[in-house]
Amino acid sequence: MTEQQHYDVVATYAHSELRRYSRCTVADITLTGSAERVGNRAFGPLVRYISAKQLAMTAPVLQVEAEAQSQWTVSFVLPGSKALNEYPLPDDANVTLREIPEHLAMAMQWSGRWTYPSVEKHTAQLREDIREQGLVADGPPVWARYDPPWKPWFLRRNEVIIDVRVESPTPSSSI
Repeated sequence: MTEQQHYDVVATYAHSELRRYSRCTVADITLTGSAERVGNRAFGPLVRYISAKQLAMTAPVLQVEAEAQSQWTVSFVLPGSKALNEYPLPDDANVTLREIPEHLAMAMQWSGRWTYPSVEKHTAQLREDIREQGLVADGPPVWARYDPPWKPWFLRRNEVIIDVRVESPTPSSSI
């Protein structure tokens, strides 16, 4: 069983979930190119890092558009819940480690191929769900792929995740 990024479901809606993600550490690489091709190109350096350092593969593989146009950061969530300084440093200067603090996010899941038009469609729906729930998006969409490429496309788990914040919490709010 592949270890997965830890979260607790706070609330479930028709198309999405509100989740509280635990702190984690990721290995990142940022590359220029199309959304679909960058994921494949990033896989090699990230796998070499976890293999060389004898770290287990985890899920999901995360991808987010970087600040520069046509640049994407692809991340492997590292196993365990260790702090950033407890993981071995990468040998490849293009691979960096980063800690992601605990955060609240909305997530929408679908099955099928991971294509940019599919991601855009689900991102638009998730943004609508965020507005409907009275939440505020607090970051760019993160695209998550849970399955290896050899898994049949119709069984693959994909998600789009957007960090959120509560605009004006009420005293009874448990979020």
